[in-house]
Amino acid sequence: MAKTESPARRITVLRARRIEELEQVSGLQGQIWGATEVAAPSSLLKAISEAGGVVLLAREGSRPVGFAFGFLGTDPQGRLYHRSHAAGVLPELRDAGVGRSLKLAQRHWARAQGLERMVWTFDPAQLRNAHFNLHRLGAVARRHHPDYYGRRTDDLNQGRPTDRLVVEWFLDPVPAGALRALRRRGGLAIPVPSGLLGTGPPPLADLLRLRRRLRRALAEGMAVVDYDRERRAYVAAELPPGFPPPAE
Repeated sequence: MAKTESPARRITVLRARRIEELEQVSGLQGQIWGATEVAAPSSLLKAISEAGGVVLLAREGSRPVGFAFGFLGTDPQGRLYHRSHAAGVLPELRDAGVGRSLKLAQRHWARAQGLERMVWTFDPAQLRNAHFNLHRLGAVARRHHPDYYGRRTDDLNQGRPTDRLVVEWFLDPVPAGALRALRRRGGLAIPVPSGLLGTGPPPLADLLRLRRRLRRALAEGMAVVDYDRERRAYVAAELPPGFPPPAE
């Protein structure tokens, strides 16, 4: 059983395969999202783990504190990639490096399977996730889906559209290097509406305004390559010729 460890908080990340471990992953989802109906049951996680997917569990000591899981996907050209479906960390540990440890462990398992790309979605109004996914990990987004999951009743999504950006994290050094070069050059700033910058419930008008701005840039052939915290803006740019086409 492979494990990785975060020394600051003694966080251990393991590949969950036993049913009791998978039940802990399922239980964490209900705690983090505040609704058990959106949690994947341990029976589904068992099937994912046995059929080429990866289910990861982060623990602080013996306490479950975070998870991530995904499965194999196939792009339009028939190439396999790792489709990360869900990841989460208990609120009190969201600044302790648990999320990064989970993503790096996912990357390890994807590379061990010979995969060159990881794909997942995130809510573009969640700016901490935007900074983590685009700036820190170096992922890129080329697809935006309005109301991707329909209306949901969990604590994180209740009363708001479930818009999602589809991000791709390239594990191959060639496209990853091209994206780093783009970020250094900068690009078109897509400002985040002011109502999304605070800690209160986001105004619907501002959520829809961000939706329009992102979709306009993507419709013009650009990709979202960064999130700039100082300017409070997404950054869009044209990808170089020959860049791998989107997986989804």
